[in-house]
Amino acid sequence: MSTNRTGPAAIDSVTLTERADAAFCAGRADQALADYIALLNADPRDGYLLYRGGLLLARAGEREEGGAAVDLAATRLAEAGQLVLALAACRDLLELSPERGRARVRAVGALYGAGSTRVDRRHRPSPPPMPERIAAAALDAVAASDRRVLRELALDACAAASRASAPTRAALPYHPLFSDLEPGAFEAILPLITLRAAAEGERVIEQGSEGTSLYVVARGQMQVTLQRASGELVPLATLRSGAFFGEMALLTHSPRAAGVSAESPALLLELGRDGLEALAEKNPQIASVLAKYTRERLLRNLMATCPLFLPLDPERRERLIDLFESRLYRPKERVIGEGEPSDGLFVVLSGAVRVSKREQAETLALAELGPGQIFGEISLIQRRPATATVVAVGKTVLLSLSRDTFNEHVAEFPEVVAHVYRVAVEREKTNRNLEGTELVPVDEELLLI
Repeated sequence: MSTNRTGPAAIDSVTLTERADAAFCAGRADQALADYIALLNADPRDGYLLYRGGLLLARAGEREEGGAAVDLAATRLAEAGQLVLALAACRDLLELSPERGRARVRAVGALYGAGSTRVDRRHRPSPPPMPERIAAAALDAVAASDRRVLRELALDACAAASRASAPTRAALPYHPLFSDLEPGAFEAILPLITLRAAAEGERVIEQGSEGTSLYVVARGQMQVTLQRASGELVPLATLRSGAFFGEMALLTHSPRAAGVSAESPALLLELGRDGLEALAEKNPQIASVLAKYTRERLLRNLMATCPLFLPLDPERRERLIDLFESRLYRPKERVIGEGEPSDGLFVVLSGAVRVSKREQAETLALAELGPGQIFGEISLIQRRPATATVVAVGKTVLLSLSRDTFNEHVAEFPEVVAHVYRVAVEREKTNRNLEGTELVPVDEELLLI
């Protein structure tokens, strides 16, 4: 007697992996394990499948065998160029077997940390493999098993995977957060990391919330969005494996300027502010690496979105940005004083400044300027003392271009001069017409989260 199947004869591995990841995020361990087993049987060399299958096997009671599978998976992921996933596996391994976990993260740190001969800054991760087709009959056979049989099937799948030879790469990709760290810093940072499984559509960061954690994408895709005052949700970026986010607000102590949600089931490494600051005190290099990368990201965002730099091609943007110096201002610290000589042109890199002007015996609030906004242009163009006082609202980083440097290079950037002149004329007109004390809102679409 034949049976007519109503479902597909096969399912592709990408779809099945997403289904398994969704079940994992939702806490449906048996369903997730069944799917990971079917996938691992089809490709026993895949480090991620071995990691997830081994982890669920350990949680099902087979701690020794599952831990060994996770350990091997961390090795394979690291050798395959998937550093963040390898660290995720190491973090879980640390819970299953502390000694084994510490040994594995030391090995990963030696592979990817400062001084490694295998990390190549020019090297990029390989594209994902083509999806495989998983026979529905094989999938159904696993899914129909009870928990005891499922555990035995998982043991068999992990054992077969451990015997399979996995390819390695001579050159490993550089990671901007981890590859400048000394190998020993990997072992220090691992216990401070929390693994977070995010379901599709789950909101990880809310715009306007306090920044308390840094996140690194181990797997999946995250979407960054900006909600305008009108309620419109504007997509800003898609972040994939290896990307990290949240460091802007974390380091500048400013509210999240955008929201982040999972486009697909995702695995994230989360590092809280308290742990990061404690670690930075013992390992100043970590703070230095984060500060360096944050500044580079801020500058990239600024060059891509600030009207001052937009008219220029990438090469000339880089030349212009090199003329600026960065300065850090504390909350309520004065940047410019009304009636005093101005240092030149300023651009807000992060944080915000408040602009005010004396009006007889009162102080008139003119504007609050955020990232990408410029000031000091009136004094620069008209060569006169500052027409307003500018004070940092919170911890603020500014780029400054001195008057002498501006005059020296003015002929090289006529588009920039035109923009500065236009802003000066419009702002002076606004200042003359301003009669109330309400702040002028600033809406900037920068990826500063």
